[in-house]
Amino acid sequence: MHAQRYEAVVVGGGPAGSAAAFTLAAAGRKVCLIDKSVFPRDKLCGGGLTFRSKRAFEQVFKRRWEAELINASKDVSFFSKGRFLASVTVNANIYFTSRLSFDHYLVGLARDAGADLKLGDAVSHIDVERRSLTLRSGETIVFDFLIGADGVNSIVAKALFGQSFDPAKVAFALETEVPRDRLPQHGDRVEFDFNAARWGYAWAFPKPNAITIGIGGLHRLNPDLRGRLDDYLRRKGLDPSKLKVKGQYLPAGDFPAVPGRGNVLLCGDAAGAVDAISGEGIPFALQSGAAAGHAIAGALARPAGRSALNIYSDDWAIIAAPLRQAKFWRWFIYPRWIQRLFALTFRSKRVRGWILTESNHARNRSWFRSRRIKFMSSVNR
Repeated sequence: MHAQRYEAVVVGGGPAGSAAAFTLAAAGRKVCLIDKSVFPRDKLCGGGLTFRSKRAFEQVFKRRWEAELINASKDVSFFSKGRFLASVTVNANIYFTSRLSFDHYLVGLARDAGADLKLGDAVSHIDVERRSLTLRSGETIVFDFLIGADGVNSIVAKALFGQSFDPAKVAFALETEVPRDRLPQHGDRVEFDFNAARWGYAWAFPKPNAITIGIGGLHRLNPDLRGRLDDYLRRKGLDPSKLKVKGQYLPAGDFPAVPGRGNVLLCGDAAGAVDAISGEGIPFALQSGAAAGHAIAGALARPAGRSALNIYSDDWAIIAAPLRQAKFWRWFIYPRWIQRLFALTFRSKRVRGWILTESNHARNRSWFRSRRIKFMSSVNR
């Protein structure tokens, strides 16, 4: 069988992979997006879309997202191990989406931009030296550049480094979808329960058609995570035995200094691009996927210039800056000895306002000023 050749192959059809494939296709490059699933497909994820996510989406895909995919809320309640702390109405909307619909939409944008799609066919082998990969169907694909956007269990990262993540450093999350008619009083309220898990929290996120309830924390500190989730569900009057629960590792706090090697770049969860405090990953997935795509487009446009990894590493340093900050500041939030003090402090309206609005928005504005410069210049380097 004759092998197909692409300038770039992207493995993984989530936000990072779709952003990378869209960016390359929009730059006129021959790119293939591969995913083991057929879309729409289900995906474990809280589905939170913050201000950072909205701005990243608009910048990468050059449009506003489809309103029917999103549910917005401004009402947030905070608890600490089941004890009520405060309720607030935030200034800016907090958005939520079902990854079933959102990822399908993003893959469609990549396709419409000109990316070839190979869905429902998993990668079975990668030969980094020969710049080729083999699909489960037996098809061989040759590439100039490869992007690993295939999640925390990335086969691309394993091909590069022998393992995709360090189990001692990552988090683990459990989640279930509850139909809205089973929680009629919940409405569109967002809920966080600090200390429901060790070095983590529980959440209830209002999606368009359901309430997503989950819990997550450092994997090595939470051998009883399922029991903690069951307790959280029972406090809401739900029977855990009647709900389907899914689990997944989260690479929160475990990201590399250099996200790739040679002609292979990693982005999204495959690069550990997840906030170590909140577990937020979608904006970093969009940012890193687009940055990887721009880096490869720039390297292809100027073969004698800087390497794609060199270009991407500059952008990665900016993307990873808030990840490093979160990795540091979680030591002032999650240790057991500080949880009681944190709960007392969080009752202060002034402290809540600073945490939820001003400081976060300032970091976002600073990030996007830097990113606009980077994205506009990367393909010309």
